Amino acid sequence: MSTLIFGILNIGFGLWKMAAPLLSLAMSKLKLPGNSSIASVTADPGFIALTRFSIWAGEALGVALLAAGIGLLLLQNWARIVSIVYSIIDIVFVPVVSIGMLPFTQRMMEQTPGVPRGMMAGIATMGLVIGIVFGLAYPVLLLFFMTRPKVIEACQPQPPAASV
Repeated sequence: MSTLIFGILNIGFGLWKMAAPLLSLAMSKLKLPGNSSIASVTADPGFIALTRFSIWAGEALGVALLAAGIGLLLLQNWARIVSIVYSIIDIVFVPVVSIGMLPFTQRMMEQTPGVPRGMMAGIATMGLVIGIVFGLAYPVLLLFFMTRPKVIEACQPQPPAASV
């Protein structure tokens, strides 16, 4: 049953991981006013590099998760292993990218007129923590379930039936 549920979830999250970076890329192409706080952050070379890295890594992780989801529906052991590898990579990827984006987010929020500086930094930090918690929930659950004995057993090749 876990393989069916996580197979479907892998397909859904894989499709989302493939679509979200493309939506992010499309949004980054929007022409913003020259004095916009968003425009000043999006012109930063560090922000551009981190965004490009996260887009390409997100696409690759999405393709792997989609393939693993289809494999889990077919009870393939390679799909279980790919799911475990994905989980480990995502458990590292989510906090690294989130923490890497924090200075850019804080700078953008601090440039918002009429709002106290310390308050915006606090909001950005709270957003970071919430984002990391939600971002880690699925890979941690996936790692846990893909290492359960029943899932391992379900994904093992079945011996051919004895002929009479």
